[in-house]
Order: sequence, then C-alpha cells, then structure tokens
Amino acid sequence: MSSFDIDPKTISTEEFRALLSRADTLEGLDDVDPAVFARLIGRARRDQLEAVMSSPARTVVLDQILRRFTEHYRAGEKRPPKVIHWKVTGRPDGGQDEFELVLHGDRCEVNTVAEHGADTTIILGGPEFLLLTSGNGRPTTMFMTGKLKVRGDLGLAAVLAKIFVVPTAA
Repeated sequence: MSSFDIDPKTISTEEFRALLSRADTLEGLDDVDPAVFARLIGRARRDQLEAVMSSPARTVVLDQILRRFTEHYRAGEKRPPKVIHWKVTGRPDGGQDEFELVLHGDRCEVNTVAEHGADTTIILGGPEFLLLTSGNGRPTTMFMTGKLKVRGDLGLAAVLAKIFVVPTAA
C-alpha cells in the first residue's frame, strides 16, 4: 500500500503536510497516479490543503502539477498560441507563484517565468489551485464566490476543462 493511498481524514494536518513534503524524497509524486493524487486532494480537509500550500511542500506539489499540464493537454490541430498566466497566491513568504501555459493547439508549453503577453490570467489561492487541478473544485463556484479571478479572455478560462484531461478520483 502506497502512503498516498491513505485517507487524509484519518491523519492530522501536520501528518498530511509531512506526507506531501516527503514526496520528493520518498516514493515521489512522479510515480503517483493522477487519479490517486486527485482522491488524496479531494478527501483532504481545507486546513490540510492550506498547510501544504503554506509550507515548503508547496514547491514540490506545484512542480509536479506544472509538469503534468503537458501530459494532460488535449492536443489538436496546430493553431496560433493562446497564453494563460496563472497566479497562485498564499506563498509562505506572502508572495505568489506565477507561471504560464502556452497552448499551441498541437502542444502545451509550460514556462515558470512569463515570456509572453497573457490572453487570460487566472488568480487563485493555493488550496483552490489544488482543488481545481485535481478535478475536485468547481471553477464556476470558485469564480462566483471570488476565490478564482479571471482577467482577460473569460471564454478561454471557461474551456480549460475541455482543453485538459482533468484527473478524477479513483
């Protein structure tokens, strides 16, 4: 049994944060099936998600999610690129993590530094980012409650779930 098969509801917030903090040195998130990760995030309590995203584990988790954007992209015909900037707030130092996705149609490029002007900018907190990218968050609800903000092309933001294969809990 993998440590990622644990039910977060049965462990403390500190144990949950430690589980994801160790992910880069133990079995690693590289080997965790996206559906298992989605289930882990979906069953976690809000305080557990906040603890992870306000700790050094945030870097490990964000790096893995960014890497997987390219794997989960639904490639289509080559077309002019669309650029989505992401701003994930609530970093431990009070700042935010920023990155961009460049959607070329036939491929997705992830840049940890913005290199292009944005068609759309999505701003959300760390827990909301985890919920959204793991298929456990409702983007419309997040938007309507102000937990997710969109600047620029709202239509592009609205179709992200169709552009990416969003993992579902196993």
